[in-house]
Amino acid sequence: MGHYSSQIQDEVRLERMRPSQIDAARSRRPAIYVPFGAMEWHGYHNPVGLDCLKAHEQLVGLALKVGGVVYPSVYFGSEGGHGDWPHSYMVSAEAMTTIVSELLTGFERDGYEAAILVSGHYPNRGQYLDAGIERFREAGGKMRALAILENQVEGIDGDHAAKYETASLMFLDPDTQDLSTLEQQDDVGGPDEKINWMDPSFEGHPCYGLVGIDPRQHATREVGQSSSERLIDRLQAWLDGEDFPES
Repeated sequence: MGHYSSQIQDEVRLERMRPSQIDAARSRRPAIYVPFGAMEWHGYHNPVGLDCLKAHEQLVGLALKVGGVVYPSVYFGSEGGHGDWPHSYMVSAEAMTTIVSELLTGFERDGYEAAILVSGHYPNRGQYLDAGIERFREAGGKMRALAILENQVEGIDGDHAAKYETASLMFLDPDTQDLSTLEQQDDVGGPDEKINWMDPSFEGHPCYGLVGIDPRQHATREVGQSSSERLIDRLQAWLDGEDFPES
């Protein structure tokens, strides 16, 4: 079980809550948080659902800290360069724009006053999250809504399954990883050297399919903890009325 999920006493995961529990949670903090991601290759050492596993666990941490409820993970990614890789599935942006808009409409109908959409799959924001919020607004939606990527928060970096995403899962849900696949250490990249291992010539390499700083030696639980806590703090600030410049 994930780091924050293991701390739950009063349930915050919507799919596990009864109506009375939902009503009580909403009366305390009328906010709902939705993790988005993709099913896609994240290296030999990470699960294909890393994007949502990461975002969902971070939003559970937010709910435990400030209240609100967490919607089930939305495992639909759009674009990003891994669509043709094994175990990777992408969908059209238009379909997801409609889904996001209709979800927001339903949240507002049920009395939520704020919705946070966090995507662990970075292309989702530009592909359909912002467009979904815009369509919701055009239809008359008034609820506060924020679409955000973790690496848009000051002090948080991002990548594709390399140092930062690997580190995040090392903190958030390490049981899903097999770090033994990263044990080969003969060609470790530098601490600030960003590398693209997506070329087919890298197949079989411990970092095949990764983009970013080499996770071997550079990914740590502490890096993942810092990123998650910074994100949670920043989302709390937004809930309390502080806006994001890019929102």
